[in-house]
Amino acid sequence: MKETFGEYIHKLRVENNLTLTKLAAALDIDQSTLSKIENNKRTVPEEILPKLAKVFQLDRKKLDREFYSEKIAILIYKEDNSKELFQIAEEKAKYLRLKSTKEGKLNI
Repeated sequence: MKETFGEYIHKLRVENNLTLTKLAAALDIDQSTLSKIENNKRTVPEEILPKLAKVFQLDRKKLDREFYSEKIAILIYKEDNSKELFQIAEEKAKYLRLKSTKEGKLNI
């Protein structure tokens, strides 16, 4: 997905002929909050992901990937030296994989 997560929610809402009011109620958030999310003025709260997946019958793992990839993209966008950020993150990921292999699954 090349669009923002908020734009994706907007697209899903429109494609499913849902009003802001109806979707906001289904997600248990204010209509104004949903509007801000769709217009990229507010980030998506992680706690709405299960409800979002249920309302639109989405694969939760795919939805989670999109959610977290956007968080990473925002960090990269804000970082002046994204190459270094990638390098450090990859080193930490390798360390966590190694540690997980030695000690069993990590609870992070």
